This record gives sequence, structure tokens and C-alpha cells, in this order.
Amino acid sequence: MIEPKHYTSGRIALTNLSGSIASLELRRAEAASFDELVALSKLLFLRGDLLGRIADHDRAELIATEAIALSPDSATAFYIRAQLAERFHRFAEAKTYLDQALAAGYPGHKIDMERAAVLQATGIYREALALRERLAEDDPGIHTIGALASLYAEMDQWDAAEASYAAALEADNGTSPIPCAQLLFEWGVNAMRRRDLDRADAIFLELETVFPAHVPGRGHRAEVALARGELVLAESLVRPLLDIADDPEYRGIYAEILAAREDNKAACEAARAGAAYEQLLARRPEAYADHAAAFFMGIGNRPQLAVDLASANFKLRDTPRSRTLLARARQKLDQVSRAKERAA
Repeated sequence: MIEPKHYTSGRIALTNLSGSIASLELRRAEAASFDELVALSKLLFLRGDLLGRIADHDRAELIATEAIALSPDSATAFYIRAQLAERFHRFAEAKTYLDQALAAGYPGHKIDMERAAVLQATGIYREALALRERLAEDDPGIHTIGALASLYAEMDQWDAAEASYAAALEADNGTSPIPCAQLLFEWGVNAMRRRDLDRADAIFLELETVFPAHVPGRGHRAEVALARGELVLAESLVRPLLDIADDPEYRGIYAEILAAREDNKAACEAARAGAAYEQLLARRPEAYADHAAAFFMGIGNRPQLAVDLASANFKLRDTPRSRTLLARARQKLDQVSRAKERAA
């Protein structure tokens, strides 16, 4: 699928990314410009995505907020606020800011890119598809075609999604492995969602070849191994991530693996993950409702909380995935309630 020699080494790319962040942090300490602060925020968000570091996301938001104060015009400020709101799943807020940015004169094609993301996230697929198709036609590249592929996948149009993911990789004429790695990750996740574990594992293996340090990719490959009953492999994949990432998702996966191995440390690890989710939910309830719901209906073992979180997530976005998550949470709560009644 991928010719690794086409790209810079993933390890070098990560080192360069961190080096750029360090350099811009020094500039910030001296008095960075608006453009430098925006660049620093984007790089921190990217590193947080690649390494599962919520601390990077928090710092990126802080620096983006600093940039807004130096914004050259109101349109740019509104646009940055919209990007922050969309990233943290405050979708209604994001829509309002995008409208304000457009009215203030921000470039329409950039507004359309962000609006397409909000529409897709909230299940307004027909409008999102019209934007995604036009953006991919106007500027065919790994980002625009890849975004179209992700929408096809959410719309359950798997043949179109597969073809578009492949086309997006073909369109990548850069040497950085990061865009390719992010695309492969999303491709693999969508293969997992349609329960094609063999396909997902093959894609995650490609991802490891291109960018070995990709934490979410290794975490999801561990989930695939767990689903296959390959517990030793699953643990070997996820255990090192606990020293890199502060996202509780990986400790939750680790707890599931330990439980499957009947290791008595599973309960302790699940409790640690649960406490971390509670802290995140207190700060960003919209951003973590879906992942926390999945955790608490499973190894987190708080089915009523899972239903509450899945309900909150559904109110934010009416999508097939949010409906399925809510149905699963309610089913789990019903099962637990019936078991308690039988035991009484």
C-alpha cells in the first residue's frame, strides 16, 4: 500500500515537530507574533493528536487564545474561536463563530472546510458531502480527499470510502509521513467500526511502518489484538503507551486486557482510568462524553453514568455512531438492572 521510502523517517519527523515547538516556545517567551502563536498552537495540537497527550491540547488552546488577543482582525479571531469550539465538540458555538467569521470577511473556502467538519460531526451528511466533494475537486490532495473518504465511511458507503482513502494517499506529494499516518489511522479506525479486524490490523501495520510512534494507532491495534484474543500482543502494544500518553483511553484498554487475562490489577487500572475521565469530563464534558461513555459501560462498570454521557453526546450530534453508543449503553444498564433484580 505505502512506499515508506517516499517519506521522511517517522522518528525524524517527530523530532523535527518537537524541535519546532521548542523553538516557537522560546519565541513566545520573548514576545511572539500572532503568526508564531498560531503556528505553535497548531503544532501542539498535532503532537497531542499523534502522542495522545491531552496536556499538549490544553497548552495549544491556551496559546490559541493568546493569539486571538493579537489577531489582526475580527474575522480571523472568530475563525480561530470556531476551530477551537469544533475541536472540543462545542458544535453550536462553532457554527455561530463561523457565521460571524464569514460575515466579517474571512475567506469562504476556509470557512467551508471548517463548516464541512462541523456538519459531518453533527450528522448533517448531505450538506457536508456537497462541501467535501467541491473542496476535493477544487484542491485535490491528501487532506481534502481524505476528509471526503472519512465522510463516505460515516455514511456507510464503504466502497467509496476505500477508493477515496487510496486516492488520498496517491495524491500525497509531500515527504512528511504525518499526513499519511493520520489518514491511515482514520482508515484503520473505520475498518474497526465495520468490524473488519483483518483489514484494520493490516492498515495499522502500515501505519507503524510509516510512523512507529503513533500512539492512537498502536492503541487501536491493541484493541484489535484484544478482540482476537491475542492478549500477549495486545498488552505489549499498549503497555508502553502509558508512559507517553495522558489520555485515559489507553489505560482503559490496558485494564480490559488485564481483565481478560484475569489479572487482579485490572480493577486498579480501571479505577485510575475512571478517575482521569472524571477529571476530563469536569473540564471538557462535550469533548470526552463519547469515549467516557464507552469506558463506563465496559471496564469502567458504571452503566448509569454511561447512559448519561451517551445521552449528552447524542444531544450534541445525532449520528449513527452516537445512536449506537446510546443504544448499547441503555442495553448494558438494562442487563445490569435485571441481574440485580434476579439476585435480590
